[in-house]
Amino acid sequence: MQKKSSEEVLEMMIQLLLVYLEELSVYKDIDGEQFLYGERTAYTECLELIQEWEYADINGLNFDIEEKYPL
Repeated sequence: MQKKSSEEVLEMMIQLLLVYLEELSVYKDIDGEQFLYGERTAYTECLELIQEWEYADINGLNFDIEEKYPL
């Protein structure tokens, strides 16, 4: 298997985390789903951290994450 560059890995992570958040967004109002809430919180925090990357905007993170995926 060929190793990827850090940029390639970050690009893949962004796309994967966004897909996960989209899938979990349907559970935002269901009571008793603390595990799902924890997942959403973790994915949101990861994306907020990745937003510090200088190329985050051109790789799909050019929006307010918590506004689009409120906790």
